[in-house]
Amino acid sequence: MSVLRDEEVLRAVTGQADPRWTTGGWGFAVTSQDQAFRAITRIVSLAAGRRYVWRGSSDRSARVRSSLLRSLIIDESEPLPTELELRQREVAVLWEAREWGLGLHASDLALLVHLHQHGVPTRLLDVTHNPMTALWFACERGDDAGVLFAFDVTDVPSYDDTGDDARPEWSLRHALAVSAKTGSPFLVRPTTPGARLQAQEALFLSGAAPLGPSPAGVDGLPLAFSAPPGREKLANLFAPGERGAGRPSRLPFCAVVIPGRVKKTIREHLTALNRRRSTVYPDAEGFRDALADGDVRLHPLPEVVPAHDDVDAVGG
Repeated sequence: MSVLRDEEVLRAVTGQADPRWTTGGWGFAVTSQDQAFRAITRIVSLAAGRRYVWRGSSDRSARVRSSLLRSLIIDESEPLPTELELRQREVAVLWEAREWGLGLHASDLALLVHLHQHGVPTRLLDVTHNPMTALWFACERGDDAGVLFAFDVTDVPSYDDTGDDARPEWSLRHALAVSAKTGSPFLVRPTTPGARLQAQEALFLSGAAPLGPSPAGVDGLPLAFSAPPGREKLANLFAPGERGAGRPSRLPFCAVVIPGRVKKTIREHLTALNRRRSTVYPDAEGFRDALADGDVRLHPLPEVVPAHDDVDAVGG
């Protein structure tokens, strides 16, 4: 969401099996901007005391996968990489990064966060506390449908990225061992977030690759779940008017599909909540990318004095 450019993600999803969010029972396709905003409200108000993190993708066919998992997939028809394969690659990358001179006094979790922010494939999945930020990402670009993901993390353990200098590997090993034992993910909260992470209210969702099934379209992330709520219950949850009967009792995971034709309208509404490209990507890299994409208005060009004619500046 915040690390990979959107076109990189789109290239990565080529050839993936369609997650079929709506037919799989975990997703609902809204038809208007009003319904999109109402869906967020209904999710957070479904049950008191529940906590959610959010993720958005401008391509609704993108599966929920970490960049590390994607990097290890050679053939989509083959079984997904196992936790052993993920861990082997992860430990090798961390080792070589320290040999490179990176993260010499950082925990494995801190080094993983640092590498992730610079585009190195990791098992971390970008999420945000702010559903409006995730909705902006779901509508960021393209004419095709996007998708907004909600993850219930009420009982999910959370770790910061500090650690013991004497045992830098312990924080990540511990988080993964607990995840493998419980079959649940964990959250990683950066202790010194940069401007982009602060603006996006970002953190990371991760976990040991599950041995059993996950919701359709979710790969390599352990999500405790039972049967999906199904289309009818989700339709009742997101219906206009007062909340009626037939809603799901809880919602561990949900995919809200945003049609391409309302993306621009939603982005315009989100400016009222200070969600725009300059606030979501407030750093120099964000400006660089916006400039390259033609999203920075440079016209009309200002009147200037050419350097060869700027005699006043020479005198100064």
